Amino acid sequence: MKTKIIAFLLALCMTAWFNSCDLDSKVYSSFSETNFPKTEEDARSMLTGLYAYFKCNSGAVNDNSNGAWVWPLFTTGYGGWIGLSEMTTDEIFNIEHQEIHFNWGSAFDTYSTYAVSRNITRATYILDVFSKLTDMDKDVKNELMAETKCLRAWMMFCFYDMYGPIPVVTDPAKIDNIVYEPRPSKEEYFNQMVKDLTEALPYLYDKTNNTENWGRVNKGVAAMLLLKLYMNDHQYDKALPYAESLTQMGYTLSDDYSKVFSEEHNNENIWSVPSGQQMGNEWFFYMIPPSCAEVCGIKVAPYWGVTLMPWEFYDTYAKEDKRLAGIADRYIGTDGTLYSREGNQGERLPYGAVIVKYLLPKEQTQAGNIPLVVCRYADVILSLAEIENELNGPTDKALGYLKQITDRSGVTHTIPADIRTSKDKFKEFLLAERGRELYFEGWRRQDMIRFGKYIEYGLSKGYPAKDYMTLFPIPPKVIIESGGIVKNNPGYE
Repeated sequence: MKTKIIAFLLALCMTAWFNSCDLDSKVYSSFSETNFPKTEEDARSMLTGLYAYFKCNSGAVNDNSNGAWVWPLFTTGYGGWIGLSEMTTDEIFNIEHQEIHFNWGSAFDTYSTYAVSRNITRATYILDVFSKLTDMDKDVKNELMAETKCLRAWMMFCFYDMYGPIPVVTDPAKIDNIVYEPRPSKEEYFNQMVKDLTEALPYLYDKTNNTENWGRVNKGVAAMLLLKLYMNDHQYDKALPYAESLTQMGYTLSDDYSKVFSEEHNNENIWSVPSGQQMGNEWFFYMIPPSCAEVCGIKVAPYWGVTLMPWEFYDTYAKEDKRLAGIADRYIGTDGTLYSREGNQGERLPYGAVIVKYLLPKEQTQAGNIPLVVCRYADVILSLAEIENELNGPTDKALGYLKQITDRSGVTHTIPADIRTSKDKFKEFLLAERGRELYFEGWRRQDMIRFGKYIEYGLSKGYPAKDYMTLFPIPPKVIIESGGIVKNNPGYE
């Protein structure tokens, strides 16, 4: 399965690069209900195309018809869901793009990220085609439709997180005559995501680690998205069943934090962007300094390295924290010089620590042949701690969940003695621990918003943060092209 995804994505990228054609037009014009799909393999190929934007390069999917270079959702650059979700938080500093530190206004152009939302319509089209396949095995058809619904909901989730509800086409009757429509209500949009995920969940693959279906969405992904939706909406009672269901799916905490990121199919990983020679994971391009030859005990090629962890955040780790094995306050340069925080800082260390995280061989990282972990079981455990605290207070049960994470990292002794005196005390440590455990996995911004600390953080840094900046502005191109039908978020009018 992973091979098929990689091959299909490479074909899409080659088309975009060399033919300069519209990706959506290429996909739509090649298929019609009368000539495609005829077989299960055809249908799976059609579905696999949706994964083109669930990648982690820096925009190999080129969309010239819209005058935009499109960032995939999981890029570690300064666009996409992960990029925008991380670089506006306390755990990341980007040398080249400091302007996104709460300096954005209505003109802040994130269209290269927003443009991916058109693939929600594409998912609706595929669902309509699949619904009309009368000769296909029922179980296969149910799985294909479930996978498509999960991908559609996941894309909707990412854009909802960044912009709030945006106009989307979920009614196949509207596909032949797509026009701008007003943004749906929060309730309508939220309910559509929940509907897609709950309908999909029973028919999705079970745990896919070490199977040919690794890389495809599974039951764990759907449950995780439902968990996140309800938690971010502060409906903790509805989030709880999904968190508990994830504990019954066969995932476990790894005994070694580093192995989560060096072993692609580690039993802690629920879903990752799969590795592969053509996947082009550019994590090291953005993280490793230009003069670096060795860091965190591994050999590396020198890269751009403009994304670092601020020293203020780095210093929240206890010195004995095992997670620091993948975060560096020193490295050896290509000239043999030792660069360090306390000594010769070189070009990058004045700004923060070097983020490595994926302790893999040079030949693998240099080829971009590494996975990107997106959903993992440690997040489930921390979510259970949060849910228990919100529903019942800082109980032994809540503390027990938290200690599963701190025990592994060797930092349980850092838990404050008075953590159980109030919900707020527990939340304060939990938010900090979520950051240390899940750094640069995409969740920090929504975590800070959910805990009510995002704007507070911006103000504490002297940034011009405003309450409405928990959402980004709708890109100007969308507002203008819609003729004002699509309204901007409050505060950006």
